[in-house]
Amino acid sequence: MFKSLRSRLIGAHFLVVLISLLLASGVFVLFLFRYARSEQKEELTQQVRAVARDIGRIYEFSDISTGEVKLQGAQAKKLISNVLNSESRVLHAKLILLDSSGALLMQAKVPPELPRATLEIPEKLLDPSGPNSLEWYSSLFGRRLLACSSPVISGNGRNEFLIAIKTSESPLGAVTSLVWFVMVAGLASLAISMGLGFYLSGAISRPVMAVSNAARRMAFGDYNQKVPVEGPVETSQLAEDFNTMASRVRRAYELQRDFIGNVSHELRTPLTSIEGFSQLLLENSELEEGKKRRFLSIIHEESKRVIRVLRDLLTLAEIDSGLRAKSEEVDMVDLLRKLESIYSARALDEGIKFEVSIHEEVIKITSDKDRLERVLVNLLDNAFKYTESGGSVRLAAIPDRGWVHISVEDTGRGIPEELLPKIFDRFYRAGGGTQKSKGGAGLGLSICKQILDSLGGRISVRSAVGHGTTFTVTVPYMNY
Repeated sequence: MFKSLRSRLIGAHFLVVLISLLLASGVFVLFLFRYARSEQKEELTQQVRAVARDIGRIYEFSDISTGEVKLQGAQAKKLISNVLNSESRVLHAKLILLDSSGALLMQAKVPPELPRATLEIPEKLLDPSGPNSLEWYSSLFGRRLLACSSPVISGNGRNEFLIAIKTSESPLGAVTSLVWFVMVAGLASLAISMGLGFYLSGAISRPVMAVSNAARRMAFGDYNQKVPVEGPVETSQLAEDFNTMASRVRRAYELQRDFIGNVSHELRTPLTSIEGFSQLLLENSELEEGKKRRFLSIIHEESKRVIRVLRDLLTLAEIDSGLRAKSEEVDMVDLLRKLESIYSARALDEGIKFEVSIHEEVIKITSDKDRLERVLVNLLDNAFKYTESGGSVRLAAIPDRGWVHISVEDTGRGIPEELLPKIFDRFYRAGGGTQKSKGGAGLGLSICKQILDSLGGRISVRSAVGHGTTFTVTVPYMNY
């Protein structure tokens, strides 16, 4: 029942609101109950004090003394009795008049009838600093009583006390009507809160469900997914992160698809040539020697082309797999002189001027020699490939504040400025995606960039059409 996020949010919200309302209602009812009881005591106390003042005024105009009752005193006594009887009915309480010792002087004619003797009255009720009130269990009445007392100022100087006694009743009846209002208000609050809970839970669950549905569609191969960025900070951040992830997954899928297509294309052409010319050789054993050599030469060149592509693909796979580069001492002077000896002969054959310049401070660095050499070989191959006879290629190394800048500069045809950001993409050729005049699969520069990333270095390029191109490789430098 509570499997979805929204149902759990609504359920938790309902429980929190319900518990909060119950606690608040309980505290309110308890406060109301105590307030009603306090008001009940206060009201009875005020009424007893008013009756006591009336009796005191009667004493002022009477002459009541023990053992002798004059007519004026008898009239006063009768008047006090009438006051006690009438007020008892009004207050729904038993009114009695006691002296300071607790002896019963007079009582209202309402049940129960008290014996004319000293009563067991709590001392607090006989405190002349009153009025006072309290609840206590009376053995005489056999139940719990509420009593309020007030001192009566008599004309003869005696301390007398008027006490109202009634059964201690719970004020629940007076509170009940208010409790219904509390319940109605609580139910209304619960309904409003649940409506708000439905809205808020939907605002939270909708973006999450949108991300979940989009992720499910991606799992089934639909990578063109984008969810709206809305809702609170957390859900909008989730949507942004999903869109970023979906974009990268889509890009990776497109790269993988293009990669497979390009690899298939790059391998299909030379393999088709190899298959075709080898079949001609097999089916025509009486071919002229010159044709045989030409066919074999083509097969040999195409085989080398396949090997280059496969070697580049293996290098990319090695880098993509996260294989860490070696950390070893590399003598830059030896490496650059080695490259100088390799490419000097080629430069002579192709009529290209080749120059190597090494700064005297460049001695040794810490890097992976094989990978670094592969980068420089790729750059030099490209430089010679796109430089016409009569041009020049220059290889130079210069130290600069903890780095070594190795540049390969040529005077070839150059690269248009708008194409420079793309030349490090896999299978991209600056001459166009279908151009084959210079050969190559468009993997060399991509391999250079990824190798340098693994070595903690970087590569940059500047070029001008008709004036040549300069690639600069920057690697960390350490002088031993």
